[in-house]
Amino acid sequence: MYSPVTHIFSQHDRDAIARHIEATAAQDYSPFWTSGWPSEIEAALLDAVFTARATYGGTNTGVRRVISRWRAYRSTDHPDDLAALASFTDRPDALAEILGNRQRVAGNSTTKAEAVAKCAAVLVGCGVRAADQLFDADDQREAFTAIAGVGPKTWECALFLVGRRTLDALLHFVAFASDAVGRRVEGELAEHFLQLTAESMGAPHAALEHAVWRYQRRIGPAAPLPSLSEAG
Repeated sequence: MYSPVTHIFSQHDRDAIARHIEATAAQDYSPFWTSGWPSEIEAALLDAVFTARATYGGTNTGVRRVISRWRAYRSTDHPDDLAALASFTDRPDALAEILGNRQRVAGNSTTKAEAVAKCAAVLVGCGVRAADQLFDADDQREAFTAIAGVGPKTWECALFLVGRRTLDALLHFVAFASDAVGRRVEGELAEHFLQLTAESMGAPHAALEHAVWRYQRRIGPAAPLPSLSEAG
């Protein structure tokens, strides 16, 4: 069946994006080739807060070690109820002990463990307990980013990890794909290009997006390039 996306996406483009992935976020060295936590809001929140200004680590270190320790405490591989983290609002030191991590947020005002508990509590107050209830809604965003040491980037990260793709994420995909092929790839077309690349690599689409997003988020937006129409 004819597809305008696959028609536009030439073999040259496939190769260019694959090379760019290999050069910037290859599977053998990037720790971000995971699909996030699409149905585990507790893991997503821990990841979003603890990854800030920190080394992500491997399977059993860094951020994922924090999540593993929390899973062990919760006795579940599917932690998806923010009330559990919110219950530590008045005893953040106990949560830091469980997580085995006493890193502090930007500005040094509190531990990341305390920030996680407070973020969980305000989201519960907005009616959010599970991953499928988290959206880029004004009340959720404002409550979340009002917590000391937690800002818009952490909010965007939490959304991305539960599977929400905001305009911010789309712009990063556009920047990555455009930089790879040497011309501006407009809007959702960049997502389609990444999906087709994932299929050609035999990799999960969400995992490729995660690796690309983390890389592009770190370096910032690419310089403007000619659009598809301008490039002919």
